[in-house]
Amino acid sequence: MILTFWFLFSRALALDVVCTLPYLADTAKRVAPSANVVSLARGTDDPHFLSPTPALMAQVAKADLFVENGLGLELWSERLLDSAGNPQVRPGQNGYVKATTGVPVLEVPADVSRARGDLHAEGNPHVWTDPLNMKIVADNIATGLGRVDPSNAAVYTQNAAAYKKKIDEALFGADLVGYMGGDLLSRLAAAGTLDTTLAKKRLTARLGGWLAKGAPLKGKPVVFYHQSWPYFIARFGVKVVGYVEDRPGIPPTAAHRDQLLGLMSAQGASVIAVTNYNNDRVPRLLGEATGAKVVTVPGDVGGVSGATDYFSFIDGIIAALL
Repeated sequence: MILTFWFLFSRALALDVVCTLPYLADTAKRVAPSANVVSLARGTDDPHFLSPTPALMAQVAKADLFVENGLGLELWSERLLDSAGNPQVRPGQNGYVKATTGVPVLEVPADVSRARGDLHAEGNPHVWTDPLNMKIVADNIATGLGRVDPSNAAVYTQNAAAYKKKIDEALFGADLVGYMGGDLLSRLAAAGTLDTTLAKKRLTARLGGWLAKGAPLKGKPVVFYHQSWPYFIARFGVKVVGYVEDRPGIPPTAAHRDQLLGLMSAQGASVIAVTNYNNDRVPRLLGEATGAKVVTVPGDVGGVSGATDYFSFIDGIIAALL
């Protein structure tokens, strides 16, 4: 009797959901609003580097669900899971979610030699800068929640569906979503045929949301600090002139800076985008030499003031580049 009561009481308690990154925590909270959701990293942290402190281990030790980006981004998560001693949230168990499962991954290298810099063997892991990928992330989190809390699985699925609709409306505009449906628009965008389809159907003027707001970014020459933006670049059509880093994770040499200056001059790059946790010393020198403006873009939710959730995060990136 006592054991039965304790089981029922414990299941009535809110789930403890531990996420590695802020964007994952923001998504998990939307899918499971009654759960206790925490992010181990802050938006001001470089997600590649985080120390598994005792405080973080304690969070994972009591977690019902552990959600990570994966794709080799959180190099620290394996050590954290080992130290936390919670077998239920290890990879392969019900309490573990790799949020990027099923996401079309870009920049999968054929060669991961150190000579090419800090490349990720599974591909570029910064998938959350393309809003379409967030729909897959939400479904993965909902599935994980359903595994550890099957009695509320349908609720998590419904909440994920509501979140995906909100993503569609933010990306395409509520008017066009209401007319064509978010699933169709997402398929067209993923296939790269959205613009031509809308033009044929004379619906271009009905496109709203982030894609309409970011339309001036198509073909806009931009220099980025680190190679963490291919998903945003692909979705919004930004033209990449080059990167401040010589290779991913490798500081620029004098020769690389000179080459980049030449490219910026030749292609008319007027913007250098620096993620909030990167050092802007070299970008500012490049800006002074070329007249380009150095702008800070958030790397995740909470990366800059005002980027309080995923929607204001994307708003902030578009506004900074414009």
